[in-house]
Amino acid sequence: MTSAPNRQRLLNGNNLKAILFACFCIIGSTAFSQDHKSDDDDDSKAVNSTLVENPYTHLDKISNASKSIYNVAFILPINTAKILPGDGKDRFASMPSETRDVLGFWEGVNIAFGKIKRMNTKYVYHIWDNAREDSSTLQILEKLKKYNIDVVVAPFHTKQALLVSNYCKENKIPMILAQNPSDVPAKDNPYAFKLQIPKSRLFYDYYKKITTDISYNNAIIYFVYDATSKTERRTANYMKYMAERDGTNRLRTIEYTGETSFRMLLDTNKNNVLMISHYKSNDVNEILDKLIAVGSRRIFVFGNNLWSSNPKISLEKLEKFNTRIYTDVFLQNNPTLISEIKERYKSMTNDQVVNDVFVGYDVGMYIAHLMDKFSVKFPLSADGYKYYGAVSNIHIKPSYNPNGKILFFENTSKFLLQATKNGWYSVE
Repeated sequence: MTSAPNRQRLLNGNNLKAILFACFCIIGSTAFSQDHKSDDDDDSKAVNSTLVENPYTHLDKISNASKSIYNVAFILPINTAKILPGDGKDRFASMPSETRDVLGFWEGVNIAFGKIKRMNTKYVYHIWDNAREDSSTLQILEKLKKYNIDVVVAPFHTKQALLVSNYCKENKIPMILAQNPSDVPAKDNPYAFKLQIPKSRLFYDYYKKITTDISYNNAIIYFVYDATSKTERRTANYMKYMAERDGTNRLRTIEYTGETSFRMLLDTNKNNVLMISHYKSNDVNEILDKLIAVGSRRIFVFGNNLWSSNPKISLEKLEKFNTRIYTDVFLQNNPTLISEIKERYKSMTNDQVVNDVFVGYDVGMYIAHLMDKFSVKFPLSADGYKYYGAVSNIHIKPSYNPNGKILFFENTSKFLLQATKNGWYSVE
């Protein structure tokens, strides 16, 4: 079962603070702070290799790993100080979007409690608000020592997640990175489990796919990026490095600006595959307009995984180029379950459901299933388990350095989606 306060509504305003305070008191947790998604990509050169070490020898020695109660800690950037008083159902427009999204994530976990409490395994869920502050995060880590924590869900921002990662590595506690695709807080931590895939690897996976497809043998492949962005430059450098390392050497780069002329750059006598890293709707639509003006049927687009959740990017324009993306979150993955979650969410708040609600549900269910099936020894078996959820399918695999040392575990399940004027559809 779950702890009593976690089955209650997560409300806003004074009611929210009261519920959070009750939750802290019952499960013995106090601390406040905030944190949210990092869109930083890391140009890690992690590769799969042969395992030459086992960081889990301490688990091998456990003969009876089952526990009467498992403790799961969530360290989230709710930032309750920025939540205005209310009636517990309506949220003010002034609420920071980050707080709104984090509340949605936690409410998704709450929705999962209904199914989790029917499992044979019993759980206590602890929640702390770190307000995206290093000092609060460190205070929370001190408090974790009072509880026999079995799994920690890390803060969403890289800086605070790294603090938690170091603590979990030192204490051999599995850490879930639920909303941060960066390798930075996970690297060299065999107890880190990343549920999101970095944009750089999603792009490279598609590059590998088309360079091994005979129908694209003569295609020219471009990576289009914003050179004014440090993150984009890192992604471009990663792509160039990987294309050289794998021996294909077929990648060309375009540093896009408002003055870029695709008519001058593209060879319309050949197929052109443009891998476009931009995610802001105005930039993407501008690029698509320029590609349309080229007037060629031999242009194909592969885009940023965020495109599928951005209604401001024109689907009709995307359809003209048979646009595809790789993503680890697909909002049509399980329509029946998604509808069920939406209905439950409506009973909790009048706020419009955000994508984070479904992600929170999947994270809560995934952790519960792992512990229910494999107890505290789940790191030994996690790579053999596949979770099929509302918007995420999770299949964790270890990533190694060239010497066979585990760098971290990472989700390998992703969706290949194609854009049509009526929406995005899975094509594999």
